[in-house]
Amino acid sequence: MSHTDAASDSPAPESPPPEHRPPVRVSEVRVLQDWLVREIERDADAVDSGTVPTSTTALLDALLSAKPGAAAFLWREQPIRWYRLVLERDRFVALRPVDGPDDLLWRDVSTDGTLFGVAERVHTEGAGPLEAAGIDAAAIRTYRDELAAGTRFDPLIVRTRRGATPWFVADGNHRATAAALHALETDRYDPLPAYVAVTANPILEPIIDRVRGLLQRLAGRSIARCGRRGP
Repeated sequence: MSHTDAASDSPAPESPPPEHRPPVRVSEVRVLQDWLVREIERDADAVDSGTVPTSTTALLDALLSAKPGAAAFLWREQPIRWYRLVLERDRFVALRPVDGPDDLLWRDVSTDGTLFGVAERVHTEGAGPLEAAGIDAAAIRTYRDELAAGTRFDPLIVRTRRGATPWFVADGNHRATAAALHALETDRYDPLPAYVAVTANPILEPIIDRVRGLLQRLAGRSIARCGRRGP
């Protein structure tokens, strides 16, 4: 058998599942446009002109007007690096609702502060806790049914900070909860796509800067000592 024949008989390497592939950098404009399109689909009056802007500034203004709480980090925590990825199960079950007043509604329902915890409560108690908290239970059921029928969700909008910090859902709480509920009902997690905003860590980074400066000073002293010829 020739080398060519042997190579042709060997199986092609399988690509890793989507949730195991590395994140891909994406532009801020692309993320903001996709996010704003979803807002317009939910509410045609979300943008005054009825069209999606193309400049970053106009997109930021439109999103802050449509979702002043959830989108506040877009101004407050610049610079932001955006990535697109598919959420692994461990990361998915740890997703938390966005910071702000709405966060309190979801936390009241959750068993542990996560959106998966919201689904656990609904799975055992029904929609009552959602309705009592003022959360749209019908939307979650609709998303759950769509997912069961094979619908692919648009990416969630998730934000986090550098370092081991929680991941918060800025847009997509209902979809994430529906996916968690579907996973509990079927014992199968269908990985969800997400745009992830990574911002600076205001606590961790100053510490890192201080440690870096200390190491540089220590290195400078060591070099100075090495340069001395006498005692």
